[in-house]
Amino acid sequence: MPNLEDYLLPDGRYYFDNAATTRMSPEALRVYNETAERWFMNPMSYKDFDPKIENLLTNARSHVADFVNGDPYKDKVIFTSGATESINLLLKGYFFANFQQKRKIITSPIEHKAVLETCIYLESIGAELEYVKINSEGVIDHDHLESIVDNETLFVCLMHVNNETGEISDLERINDIAKAANTKFFTDTTQSITKLDVNANHFDACVGSAHKFHGPKGVGFLYIKSELGLSIVQHGGKQEFGLRGGTHNLPAILSMITVMRVRFSDQYDTIWESIESILFRTKTRIGINTIPNIRAYIIEDLPVFQENFSQRYVFSTGSACTGGLYEKSYVYEALKMDSPVIRLSL
Repeated sequence: MPNLEDYLLPDGRYYFDNAATTRMSPEALRVYNETAERWFMNPMSYKDFDPKIENLLTNARSHVADFVNGDPYKDKVIFTSGATESINLLLKGYFFANFQQKRKIITSPIEHKAVLETCIYLESIGAELEYVKINSEGVIDHDHLESIVDNETLFVCLMHVNNETGEISDLERINDIAKAANTKFFTDTTQSITKLDVNANHFDACVGSAHKFHGPKGVGFLYIKSELGLSIVQHGGKQEFGLRGGTHNLPAILSMITVMRVRFSDQYDTIWESIESILFRTKTRIGINTIPNIRAYIIEDLPVFQENFSQRYVFSTGSACTGGLYEKSYVYEALKMDSPVIRLSL
C-alpha cells in the first residue's frame, strides 16, 4: 500500500502531480540499464546474428496485447515515443485510409490536446468534426452521443479517464453505441493503464505512455485490432509494420512492459485523508466516478493557496498563470467552472 513518504522529492517537497508524469520505479530503471548494456544493438539488423533480440520485441508486443485483453496472435501493438505520437498515427492513419467512404468523426471538447488538435487538423482537410455533449462533471452525454453517431461516422474517439478531473468514461456503453452504427471506437487510455481494467472487447484501439505509470519517458504504444487498416503517415523506415520508422528503443520498451505487469493499488484513502487534512479547511471535489489516484478541487482563492503550499507541495492548477492572472484550462472552461481548480494525483 502506498504511503505519503513515497511522494517525497529530494528537495523536501511532496510530489502530487503524477497524472503529468511519474518517477521511474527501481525495477523499471534496473531493466532499462541492464537492457541498454546487454542489448544495445539495432534489433532489425542484429536479429540475423541472434534471434533472441527479435524474440524480446515479439514477447513485448504479446505482453501489451495480453494486458489490454486483446489477441496477441492477431492484433497489432506498435511501439512509439508515447501516446501523442500513437494518437497521431491512429487518427490520421485511419482517416487517410477510409475518408473516401466516411468523413464524420466524433470526439468531446475535453479530450487531451493530442486528440483535439489532431481532429481539428483532420477537419481542416475535409473531415466533418462533431463534439458530443458533456455535463458539468465531465460525464459523456450518452443519449446525445447515440443521436449523432450514424452510418456516416468514421470513428468516435473518447478518453477512458480525463487527465484533469479523473472522471472515468463507460467504454463498454460507448462502444455499444458505436458498434450499433457500424463505427469504430478509439480510446485514449493514457491515464487508466495499470490503474483500471482496460479491456479490448470495449474498443478498437487504445494508446499508452510509459512515463504515466512509472516507466521511462519517450516510449509508449498503440494497440489496434487486427481488422483495423491504417495508412502510413510517417516515412523513413519499415519498422513497426511499416507504420513507424526508426531504430527500436529496446531498453525503454522492456522497461515499460516491466511496470505494466504491476496493477497499482487502489487503496489511496489513507493518503487522501492526510493530504486533505493538511491542504484544505473546506473542499469541493469535482467528479462523479473518478479514478482513485486523481482528485480535482475547486479553490476559491488560488493565489493564497499557491503562496501557502507551493513551497512544500507540487500540484497542477490545470492553468497557465501569466502576469499574476489565472487562466482556466480549456477543460474547466468546457465544464463552465467559474472558480479556479487544482488537481492532485498520486
